[in-house]
Amino acid sequence: MPYTSRETGMLPFTGRSPRARHHSYRAAIAQGSTRGVKKTRMLTYIREHTLVTYHGLIEGLGMPHGTVCSLLGALKDEGLVIEVGEAMGKYGKTLTVYGPAPIEQEANRCAS
Repeated sequence: MPYTSRETGMLPFTGRSPRARHHSYRAAIAQGSTRGVKKTRMLTYIREHTLVTYHGLIEGLGMPHGTVCSLLGALKDEGLVIEVGEAMGKYGKTLTVYGPAPIEQEANRCAS
């Protein structure tokens, strides 16, 4: 896990006392175990629904905005989700539509 790796130099944990830094470290470890489950849940949802918007993910998964934004960004960085196009929202705003990456693209990413 990158946030708990001591090879990165300075760890991103804050706190004035060793005890506070220890709790920050433990929180990062605890969060890391649930993040993978949430990413898998989001990817499954996107694959089942094929085309989704950001707000569709929030409503469908029942996750907070910040969580959806973070997980969607991670899935895009990993090449598992791509921006497919745009759609008009119910208030006349342009929304980005996301979809699963093609299987060939995922296979190429895994092979490298």
